Amino acid sequence: MKIFLIGMMASGKSSVGKELSKYIELPYLDTDEMIIQSEKKSIKNIFKKKGEKYFRHIESESLKKIKNDGIISCGGGIVLTEENRKYLINNGHTFYLKSSISTLEKRIVNNIDIKRPLIDYGSIKKSLKAIYKKREAFYLECAEDTIITDNKSLIEICKNIKNKLKIEKV
Repeated sequence: MKIFLIGMMASGKSSVGKELSKYIELPYLDTDEMIIQSEKKSIKNIFKKKGEKYFRHIESESLKKIKNDGIISCGGGIVLTEENRKYLINNGHTFYLKSSISTLEKRIVNNIDIKRPLIDYGSIKKSLKAIYKKREAFYLECAEDTIITDNKSLIEICKNIKNKLKIEKV
């Protein structure tokens, strides 16, 4: 079984994915990490040198390369491409990890060493609102379920996902 985690940057996809992988004993993959390894560049440098259009293309290619079961943390913008949305809907269980704008902003500020190419660091909240406005309908279109992550521990989120999948093991 493939379990896709989608949502805004800083919504917890990577952290939840790693924990969920241990919790239900499935391998963990991260589409952004796959891209960094194949391109040998950071996401920020890919955006800077080759642009968002190129990045979205290789993001789609990376998604389609995933053949085995696992927990897959997807880049926040993976839903912008219709082909990706169809893939997510038809090839596994997709969970939208939803966080409030204020929670996302706090997480970004607390992890300032992670440079996010679409964020204007002079106006983080405004950037997040604009990105969220473009993506929210796509997240909802793809998601089998929405998991609110505000003020929840990783274990609480993992238990919630496990219960929704009706997984018996662990």
